[in-house]
Amino acid sequence: MKLAGIILAAGESARFGGRKQLALIDGKPMICHAIDQLLPVLGDNHLHVVLGAFAGEIAPHLPTSQSYVVNEDWQAGMGSSIAAGINAICRAGDYDGVLIALADQAKLQTLHYQKLCAAFDGQHIIASHYGNKNGVPAIFPKSLFNDLAVLAGQEGAKSILQKHAASLLSVPMDDASFDIDYRSDLDRLNQISA
Repeated sequence: MKLAGIILAAGESARFGGRKQLALIDGKPMICHAIDQLLPVLGDNHLHVVLGAFAGEIAPHLPTSQSYVVNEDWQAGMGSSIAAGINAICRAGDYDGVLIALADQAKLQTLHYQKLCAAFDGQHIIASHYGNKNGVPAIFPKSLFNDLAVLAGQEGAKSILQKHAASLLSVPMDDASFDIDYRSDLDRLNQISA
């Protein structure tokens, strides 16, 4: 299976106080931490970062070989960032599926993404399951690329996950329930890893 990946990192991080993507985790910007976890699974040319707010400040911190796309309509919400990422992927090549991840799910490691990829069969959505619900990171098959490409609004791919709830496959992933919304979340994470 040929998979592409999207890391969503376009928001303005208002609750965090801005530029969350550059907050340090283990001495690296959060966005680079997320890239490091996904690259071993997807490879250099298949991972796309979606930037938006503060794109001009964040882009210089990305690895030099990292592909990224700027969602000029980032204020419209996560759905528009997914659409921007999917459109970039469709221009880049022919893929069987796309793994959508969030930059701020900072407890996730390569092993978590490998579990999702191992379950992917090219036909079904493979979603993380945490907090009694299915969510991202998730892999969507090529048959849903058109649906992803027209998303808009704040809810991201939630509507697609709900529409296909009966047929998707879920992978238990408690660590996906932790994301960094506030500076106190980052402090908690850094205390755990210290």
